Parts: sequence; structure tokens; C-alpha cells
Amino acid sequence: MASVEKLDWAVIPCAGLGTRLLPVTRSIPKAMLPIGSYPIIHFAVKEAVSIGIENILIIIGDGMDSVRNYFTNNPVLNKKLEEDGENDLLELQNQISNFADIRFLLQEKPLGVGHAIKLTKRIIGDNPFSVILPDDLIFSKPNSLEQLYSIYKKYKGHVLGLNNLKNSEIHKKGIVGFTEESDRYKINELVEKPKLAEAPSKTGILGRYIFESSIFDEIMEISDDEVNLTDALMSSLSKTTISGKILDGYHFDTGNPNGLVKASSFFLKNSKLILEKY
Repeated sequence: MASVEKLDWAVIPCAGLGTRLLPVTRSIPKAMLPIGSYPIIHFAVKEAVSIGIENILIIIGDGMDSVRNYFTNNPVLNKKLEEDGENDLLELQNQISNFADIRFLLQEKPLGVGHAIKLTKRIIGDNPFSVILPDDLIFSKPNSLEQLYSIYKKYKGHVLGLNNLKNSEIHKKGIVGFTEESDRYKINELVEKPKLAEAPSKTGILGRYIFESSIFDEIMEISDDEVNLTDALMSSLSKTTISGKILDGYHFDTGNPNGLVKASSFFLKNSKLILEKY
């Protein structure tokens, strides 16, 4: 079997307007909304770092400087914590500022996840990379990217995180058709937001991906209007192996108020265990 390149890049798109969480997202990026005392974006970055990824590209929109600030060293805060003898808090601040080589790209208009990924081509080049949608907060061990990476190392191609959906969710998601094998779902069909009667299954794409660089070519072939990532994946089917895995763990959709509250409640009840894993 050919050797597999190290997975050393992660893309985290968070330039969306957060309309499901208005009015708070008028002034606070949804990636900075709290789960306990940590913002959502913290868990996305830590998930990547925990499997050895060293280069992270966070896609932000206009007015989202607070996301950048969160990962930037704050000498005034650090000095105050040091003077007060808050050594544990000081260590945490230093860890956050030194998670990885984190860079920020501006997505001037909210043109979708596919467009956000397209922006990273000039930096990522021919390297494989992961994508984490921070709205989909998943607490698990091994974490979601590690689950997908085990499949990528065996099959290469693109690998998608999946979950089983309720009937009422089918028309809102990208749905896959597949052949179930012992250690993966081999994807043979993708449909974006189908009617229930037309869906190839009740299994949908869930916010975690590993891509080979060929995905850039598929995205480039789509118009410059809002780019749906499922369209690029459908275009890839005839050329690239696409695998999937039902992700283990506790999943919360933090892009809506109910999911945000549930995620925070779960975290507060299990924070010690979760922080040990993250």
C-alpha cells in the first residue's frame, strides 16, 4: 500500500452570519458563543491539534476580529494572572495562544463552505486536509477527525463524517447513498436536501471531512455564486474514492439556540472528562 501523507492541515469555516441565533449574532460571531467558559471555536481547533495537525486556517467574515483575538497572546492579561498567582489560568492562556500555526482568511461574502475551502487552495496546495464545521460539536474519544483519519490512511480519497437522521431532517441535509463495508461506507451517491421520498438513505453528512487536494478542482468548476460542497463531492464521485463513517460520540448542533443550550449543559456536567480528552 502506498504511504499516506501526514494530515497536517485543517480548515475551519466560521464566516457564516449565524442567522439562526439572532439577535445575539448581530455583534458576537457564533463561533465565539460559549460552551461553558469556552467558545465553540476552541473545541474545533483543539480537535485538530489533538491528532497532531499543526497548520490551521480559520475562515472568518467581516467584523469577526474576536475570533482572531481569542488565539492571540494577551500580555496585559497574562501579567495580571501572574501577579495574582493564577498559575493554572495563565498556563491555559499560553496553551491557547500556542495551539498551532493558526492563520486567518477573510471570506468577504458568506458564499458557503465550498467557497471558504476554495480560498485555501493557494496555501494548502497539493496536501490532504481536514475540514471541521464548528457548529457540529462532537464530544468523542477517539475524536471525529481521528475516526476519519483511520479510514483515510487505508483508502485515501475523500472521507466524510456521517450520522443517521430523522425523517424531518432529510430535506435539510446532504444525503448519501452507499455500500456498507466492514470498516467504512463506500459512497456511491450524494443528494443535497432531497425530499424524503427521493432520498437514497437516511444517512447524512455531518460536519467533518478529510479531502485530497483534487477537491479544489471540483470546486473550481462550479460558478462563483454560493458554492455547495455537496455539488463538488458529486462531481468527484466518478474520479475519486469517497468513504464515510457514522461518527461515534455526542453530537450537538450549536448553530441553533436549543443545540447551544444542550451542548453547554452536557459540557458542564462532563467538563472534567471532556477536558481530559481535549
